[in-house]
Amino acid sequence: MRIQTINLSKSYTKRAGADVEILKNIRIDIASGQKVAFTGPSGAGKSTLIHILGLMDRPTLGKALIDGKDCFALSDSFLCAMRKENIGFMFQFHYLLSDFTVLENILIPVWNDKKKFAARSQELLEKTGLTHRKNHFPSELSGGEQQRAALARALINSPKIIFADEPTGNLDRETGEAIEELLLNSAAENKATLVLVTHNEELAAKTDVQIKMKDGKIICDKT
Repeated sequence: MRIQTINLSKSYTKRAGADVEILKNIRIDIASGQKVAFTGPSGAGKSTLIHILGLMDRPTLGKALIDGKDCFALSDSFLCAMRKENIGFMFQFHYLLSDFTVLENILIPVWNDKKKFAARSQELLEKTGLTHRKNHFPSELSGGEQQRAALARALINSPKIIFADEPTGNLDRETGEAIEELLLNSAAENKATLVLVTHNEELAAKTDVQIKMKDGKIICDKT
């Protein structure tokens, strides 16, 4: 799916009344099936941007389009359906539910149809090497296993767009490389658009386009 933004901006109002600009007139055009990495220093606005692109936050000004549809001009029910049917999101911190098993956590995005996704969940357990851990709880997993479970959760609905916010930022090199491989291969297999936020230059180099941000602006992009 193609992702575009037109003069997209985001600001917050402090208690004192002053506006803080997080994003400033962002214009991007990500082709369907493209792999893109947003890079730049902390505080550049990268995470805010992909939360908006993932339809989890709203811009203050401007437009975000998915396959030509001006998403935030449409209803909340449309946004919900778009997230459920087309988007997978992997956060920097796994955010697994502590009282749910690995298998249950993976099925959370499709909980109302979990029987329908039984085969898909087993496939992802095998791909992520978590079959033997499916009935364990998050507290019983290593950091790498928790992040693999979070990746499987993001992929359960075979999303057409995958967002990943610092997917390897809290992992050791070996574990991080395993997550990278799973993420990139999954995007390729499903011909999904992949949008990453990362400080890892080696991971960014594996994408089709690298877009550098600073102070809420895009300062350069390269392929």
